Amino acid sequence: MDLVRIWDLPTRLFHWLFAAACATAWLSGDEPRYTDLHLYAGYLALGLVLFRLLWGVWGGRYARFAQFVRGPMAVREHLGRLFDPARHHPPGHNPAGAWAILAMLGTVMLLGLSGLVVLGGEEGFGPLAGMFSIAQGIAVHRWHDWLAWALLAVVVLHLAGVALESLLQGENLPRTMITGLKSGLAGEAEPRSFALAGAVLAATVLASAAGYFLPYWQSTGDHPYLPFVGAELVHDALWQESCGECHMAYHPGLLPERSWQRMLDEQDDHFGESLYLAQSTVHALREYVRANSAEQVSREASWRTLQSLPAAESPLRISATPYWERVHRDIDEALWKRPSVNGKFDCAACHRDAKRGGFMNGAMRIPD
Repeated sequence: MDLVRIWDLPTRLFHWLFAAACATAWLSGDEPRYTDLHLYAGYLALGLVLFRLLWGVWGGRYARFAQFVRGPMAVREHLGRLFDPARHHPPGHNPAGAWAILAMLGTVMLLGLSGLVVLGGEEGFGPLAGMFSIAQGIAVHRWHDWLAWALLAVVVLHLAGVALESLLQGENLPRTMITGLKSGLAGEAEPRSFALAGAVLAATVLASAAGYFLPYWQSTGDHPYLPFVGAELVHDALWQESCGECHMAYHPGLLPERSWQRMLDEQDDHFGESLYLAQSTVHALREYVRANSAEQVSREASWRTLQSLPAAESPLRISATPYWERVHRDIDEALWKRPSVNGKFDCAACHRDAKRGGFMNGAMRIPD
């Protein structure tokens, strides 16, 4: 047997790009600061699945589903003769590997679609923005996480199968997916390399990455890269003037209306100080918080803050809410003492959209 071409160029490019996209999405999934990277990896993986479905119909000889997908009996027979030295090793995918590939493609497609629902519901971004509520986005997020673990399980089984087949066949199968060459008969070779299709695939991925991350390279200190800031919330000049004299004018969406009304009721003892607000000013501020408190703002931080609070509680400190404590509990106390942070009250030190009132996951950056 000679080394013959089995895997065409687009199939090999898909394989490694797909692996890189899934690995990147997995590693960036739990870090809010990497939401933009996670999102691009998800878009890329979903796009690659669509490409593979098309290539599985019109692609090279061993890339076509009709060539390597077999029924359950074929898989059973393959596994039953796994350690038989006389068994036939197919040039392309074996029946068990074929089903692993289908499982990965299907799971990633579900991951991509559920991710779009999460993005549209929780964050208010993407093609499905406005079609799902925050509660629905959070509910689908759980399924998204479970699907990620399911994908990891399939990948582990796939890698174990590749390692075992490499041992049994005496051939480095991952290397064949790099070179495209595998031991086989001359008549089993893939006659075409599909170099043009491979070049188009590679160029498309590079162009999409360049266009997606171009704002990152163009960012400056005065204009930081903020991929997820959302529409700016309603701001009030009187609110900014009344609150901004002493600290950042926190947007009313960070606490329920009852908390803000309590502050205005107790303005003579506002954390040990009197605000000296005229009654006309108090009345105007009451109207502003009534229309823009956490109950009225469509932001994940507002929704989660409300869900964490018992109905009878009216906290006066944002940092005293159970939701705030939960999302900040893993932060080292030394961080709050850094000159660049200057305390728990300085939201804008880490949340680049704090003054806009968004507090989106992707706009969070812990300073050096």
